[in-house]
Amino acid sequence: MSGILAEYDSVGAAIAGIKRLRAMGHDDLEVFSPIPYEGLEEAMGIVSSPVRRWALIGGITGFVTAYALTALTSLAYPLITQGKPIVSLPAYFIIMFELTILFTGLFGFAGVMFHTRKTRRRISGAYRESFSVDRYGVFVPGEAGSAIVEGVMRDTGAVAVEPEVSA
Repeated sequence: MSGILAEYDSVGAAIAGIKRLRAMGHDDLEVFSPIPYEGLEEAMGIVSSPVRRWALIGGITGFVTAYALTALTSLAYPLITQGKPIVSLPAYFIIMFELTILFTGLFGFAGVMFHTRKTRRRISGAYRESFSVDRYGVFVPGEAGSAIVEGVMRDTGAVAVEPEVSA
């Protein structure tokens, strides 16, 4: 996939460029940043992380799994002592807590790997080493050679614009 890559030296200029490009209808931008910055997420239209749903599902799954494991084991091998119930919750709190925490962590990690696309083995062709140091990058795919997009990037303070980049 080819497109246009702009390099910004300040986060404010990058946010201005992203907002103008999104107003023009470009929603499939790829943004590179040396640090996480909430303003970039807002400019990209990212309201909340979907990873928290993965963690919630993991926590619920861990809790249900722990309860089922302990309760079904107690029912399969009953230990009857002085008329106490066979399935008693206070005895299961520790394993329910532990599996809830374990599954929340595992599902959260899986969600991060899925949503950040870390399963890919290669780095985007639009990535530059300066994006990990002190620069911000905005890549617009599919618009190779578009003078309008290049003009918007230059107007919003791009330090460098590369018109023919393959990602």
